[in-house]
Formats: sequence, structure tokens, C-alpha cells
Amino acid sequence: MKRLTIVVLIAFVTALGIYAVPLTVSWADGKVDMKKNSAWAAVNVGDKIDSSATIRLAKGASVELSDGKRKVSLTAEGSYVPDTLFKKGAVASKQNTAAMDKLGKLVDPQASVGTSTVAAVRGAAIEPSKETVEWQSDTADLPAIMEEGRRLVRSGDYTNAALRFHEASKVAEGVEKDSAMYSEAWALAAGDSQARAVKILRTMPSNGNWAGPRALLLARLDIDSGANAEAKSVIKSGMNSKLFVGDEVDLAKSLLDEASAQ
Repeated sequence: MKRLTIVVLIAFVTALGIYAVPLTVSWADGKVDMKKNSAWAAVNVGDKIDSSATIRLAKGASVELSDGKRKVSLTAEGSYVPDTLFKKGAVASKQNTAAMDKLGKLVDPQASVGTSTVAAVRGAAIEPSKETVEWQSDTADLPAIMEEGRRLVRSGDYTNAALRFHEASKVAEGVEKDSAMYSEAWALAAGDSQARAVKILRTMPSNGNWAGPRALLLARLDIDSGANAEAKSVIKSGMNSKLFVGDEVDLAKSLLDEASAQ
């Protein structure tokens, strides 16, 4: 009888969704706090928190939390409970995958996130390979670094691809710099670092050759990380400025509808 009671209790707790799990803070930028009783405590990279805890982000802050298999990214001001976000992101989003694949073609024609991308929650990020070649910035061959990044994208090594594109962005100028920054942001997002990608995209110019793709990618990641207001603002601004061309117009309308519905 006691055993039956325990089983029923576990099933009841699980059904209520209060079976909390430990999470690790893999990224935190800006003012991020966690509620402890009636007070708030600062959240830092490496901290362990409970998935049922309330997390609060100030304006401009971002955070990424992982349970070792999945990750959730937050980039908008407000309060959140990770448990709720993991449940919302449990089902893969076809819209997300299609948009990421389309926007990745600007990085490399063969770029694809495959079936691993899900809304709000993604697989755990892969650590950079220790055998990765380190490029020297003072003698950097920009085309070679970018090509190495694209090669890594094609092989699915998004983490190291992002590192290559980051190095390229440090030595590039003008349009080439924008290209490197966009590529880095896309690679980070494909490799499970949405919040970091959003931070890069927010610093990119809102005009110029890469303004349209930048707006679309930022909006896509904004929606996935809770920043729907920014997503709508970015897309509407892009439409008013006629940044989108060809089938980008349809993608922009789709993203605006998605952001407005949430």
C-alpha cells in the first residue's frame, strides 16, 4: 500500500509540472537576478539554479540556461520561470528551422540547422575543439578565415565556425565586417547560443547591404527568446525602409504575424 501511495504521489507531482530540475547558467549578460524568498540575487555564469525559480532580466540583459540536454535563451526584459519555457519549446518549430536554413544560405549555400532547431529550446552547446587552429589577427588572411568558418558550418561545427567568423570581424571593415558579424551570429544561433547571437545582431548597422538579413535573423531569434516587441519593431522598420527583397518579403510578413500572435 505504501509503495502504491508513493507511485501515485510521484505521478501527481509530475502532472502538476512541479518536478523541478537543476539548471546551469551558461551565459549571462547585463543585470540578471533570481528570486530567493522575498529577495533577488544576482545570476552569474556557472551558477546552478532550480528550473522552478523565477528569473528577472533588466532591459538589455540576456541569459542562457541549460539542463545538460536542452537550453533556453532569454533576451527581453521581464520575469520568467524556466520550467514553463522548456515546456513551450518541447516541440520543434518548422517555421524556425525553415527560417534559419534560409538565412543560413547567406553564410554558405550548404548551411543548414537540420532538424535540431526547436523553438526557444535547443540542444546543449558543443565546446570548441582544442585542436582548432588559432588565427593570428596581426597577420590575418580574411578570405581564408571566412572560408574556414564556412567549411566548419558545412561540417556542422557551428561553435568553432562562430569563432572563425568572430576573428574575421575583428580585422574586417565595412561590408566585410557586417558579413562576418552576421555569419558569427547565425553560427552561434545554430550552435545553441541564441542570446549571444542577439547581442551581436543588436550592434550591427540597421542600414547597408546586410540590414535586411540582419533584421530577419534578429526577429527570428527575438521571437524564440521572448523579445516579441523588438521582433515586431525590427520587421516593421525594415518594411518601412524597404530592406527586404524577393522572398525576404514573405519571410518578414510571416515573422511579423508570428511575433504579433504571441
